[in-house]
Amino acid sequence: MNFPFFKKRSASWANLDAFEGRESSAGIHINENVALGIPAVFACVRVLTEAIASLPLLTYERFDNGDKDRARSFSLFRLLHDSPNPLMTSFELRELLVGHLCLRGNAYCYIERDQGEVVALWPLHPDKVNVELSGRALVYKHQADGVEKVYPMEDILHIRGLSADGIIGYSPLTLLRDCFGYSKAVQEYSSSYFRNDASPGGILTTPNALNSQSHANLRDAWTGGHAGKGKHHKVAVLDNGLQWQSVGVSPQDSQLIESQKFSVVEIARVFRVPLNLVMDYERSTYSNVTEQNRSFLTHTLQPWLTRIEQAMMKSLLTEAEKEKYFIEHLTQGFLRSDTKTRYESYKIAIESGFMTVDEVRQLENMNSLPEPGTRVYAF
Repeated sequence: MNFPFFKKRSASWANLDAFEGRESSAGIHINENVALGIPAVFACVRVLTEAIASLPLLTYERFDNGDKDRARSFSLFRLLHDSPNPLMTSFELRELLVGHLCLRGNAYCYIERDQGEVVALWPLHPDKVNVELSGRALVYKHQADGVEKVYPMEDILHIRGLSADGIIGYSPLTLLRDCFGYSKAVQEYSSSYFRNDASPGGILTTPNALNSQSHANLRDAWTGGHAGKGKHHKVAVLDNGLQWQSVGVSPQDSQLIESQKFSVVEIARVFRVPLNLVMDYERSTYSNVTEQNRSFLTHTLQPWLTRIEQAMMKSLLTEAEKEKYFIEHLTQGFLRSDTKTRYESYKIAIESGFMTVDEVRQLENMNSLPEPGTRVYAF
């Protein structure tokens, strides 16, 4: 079977805005490569894609008494947990899809079926997919090497971000181009400023008159004795009325630094990523990092996880299968606290009778104990 989804991209994109970029108010065209060239954007996208892709994605079987168990014998379990197609791992596919959601607001997969059973998921690039409403159904048109293929909605897994019409999600590259453009402009200005800056690190003054040769000799002697590896902070001996005056951070430098900080905060705000996760620890302490991680899961990751789970439930399970199975991310590992706190919590859980010793051992990635008595509740 031919899979056009991984073929080399041609120059004729379905969405030229995404390829060429739309101009921001700062005068910079924003496309995927430009946006990812902004360190804060790249950091936020990496945080989101890697955090979500690293969470186990499990298919469960539900029972009449309310219990659930991992549906390892169900074909979809391995597809979502291990490998969605012969070319990708589960981590790689979900990392790709979340990256598409972060920058384009939509993620698509072609659902390959064999006699009604889902056997593979193949990602489609959002810039090459057009979505049309036909009656009460959606039609997906995919461009690959100049050939358009039309798919019914049953053959496409479509995960949407924030949407105005429920059909396609907003593209952050378009909607937030001014925010990205400002950050890119600050980045480019900073590079130009430091490349062309002629501000001295310090000034040597003397009451004596100096000719051009004396100027050069004095500068070379000072630089030779105090600049370079192993020469910093050496004691300087000044004679003949010489005085050294250090040039501190200029107002322009300070303003530039503040602009850079603001652009990082603005982008982190857009992606709802805590600053400590993009390596900005200025406002973080060890005690509040744990709470920030909990908030990150609740307010940032959970909406994305719910979108992914519900889209997969809708597109990958038949109506009969939905009665028996459901798809869910395992998030407990993300909230792991320190060892002492976990063990104290386990002690309370076992003594209160709502967890067994073996259930605790499973949370710690340990095998069950062989003695049957350890599988009962302790009081």
